[in-house]
Amino acid sequence: MPHRFHGRYLITGASQGIGFEIARILGKRNCELLLLSRSETKLEKARKLLAKDNISCQTITCDLAKPESIQKAAKQIRRSCATLNGIINNAGYAYPGYFHELPIEEFSKTMAVDYLGAALISRELVELVAKGGLLSFTSSVVGFMGVFGYSAYAPAKFALMGLAETLRQELYFRDIQVSVLCPPDTDTPGYHEENKTKPPETMALSKTAKLMTAQEVAESFVRGVERGQFLITCNLESAFLYHFHRIFPSLSHRIILGLIKKARKKQS
Repeated sequence: MPHRFHGRYLITGASQGIGFEIARILGKRNCELLLLSRSETKLEKARKLLAKDNISCQTITCDLAKPESIQKAAKQIRRSCATLNGIINNAGYAYPGYFHELPIEEFSKTMAVDYLGAALISRELVELVAKGGLLSFTSSVVGFMGVFGYSAYAPAKFALMGLAETLRQELYFRDIQVSVLCPPDTDTPGYHEENKTKPPETMALSKTAKLMTAQEVAESFVRGVERGQFLITCNLESAFLYHFHRIFPSLSHRIILGLIKKARKKQS
């Protein structure tokens, strides 16, 4: 049966962007919220914004790049919660750039935050998820097709897809729905940070797609989960890209290369 939102949810990366908008939607449905983020200041700001909508929440600071911080947060959650109705892994980080110019630490940092953080917090707490519950991951369009400039980010998002497909099988026998959200470019603070280091070719590719709002993505996520979808692509454009790239990978590659070549001509 498709998951129906009720009860208590842990949402990572919930202080802003897509995670915050998911929290707002679930809060309006009277769900209990546990919001997890690295920044205590941002969490407090999120709590106050939700309070304006008469939504209360519990906040937990945790650096998902650090296993010891994850274990500490998990112990705190287990002490306060006997069960969860879902874990929504939304925290993410991207630092685009040319492969040969990216600082070497960016590869491990991106993998730690985007993949290992989600995997480890889920591993620590999945036993609390009740029958009929939800485990979700936020990947990306870049999680099913590589994109110029995202040599550190795309592999981590691809890894999340593999994890989600594996857990979809394992958790089937506990009646836990696994879903993976693959949003396109979304107007969030993280997106604007990415734009500071994007190569011109990556910027050109971004301009070919519609920029979604965090609220639109959150609404697509909730709708997709309630329809029982494993892969949630957010809009028709992203759904088309997913299927086109799978069926015609060589043609997809040639089209993308054509766009990159045009961008390079404009630079010269």
